Amino acid sequence: MENSTPVSITLTSVITQPDGSKEELTLTSSGEWITKNNIDYLKYEEAQEEGTIRTVVKMEEDQAVILRSGALKMRLAFRLGESMMCSYDSEYGTISLITNTTKYIHRTPAKEPGCFHVSYGLEMDGESVGTYAMTIEYKEVT
Repeated sequence: MENSTPVSITLTSVITQPDGSKEELTLTSSGEWITKNNIDYLKYEEAQEEGTIRTVVKMEEDQAVILRSGALKMRLAFRLGESMMCSYDSEYGTISLITNTTKYIHRTPAKEPGCFHVSYGLEMDGESVGTYAMTIEYKEVT
């Protein structure tokens, strides 16, 4: 059984570079929230200069996967306290990444907006490329 609900999405990412500098990015979009077999999914698209990026966020109780396709192809996996293998397809080939998740929150929209939050360190070739804090708030469009 699948439930699909139109939602408005606000995504905020705070990236802390290894040198300590910070960058904050915010994206607002519309999408859909789907519940299937007790797993929540958010689906949305974002328009970038390179083209449209389709994103699916699969949220379970203690882990999540973000799949991006289209102009950007990426797979990020998160599980609290664990290192997870991930990948990013660049013009030079597939790059292996590792996420080290330090915080994970997932709340579905009942009385308040739904929230997906993950804080993680990102490594490429064994080197830290920064610390990320991503929050996605989503609420039903009425």
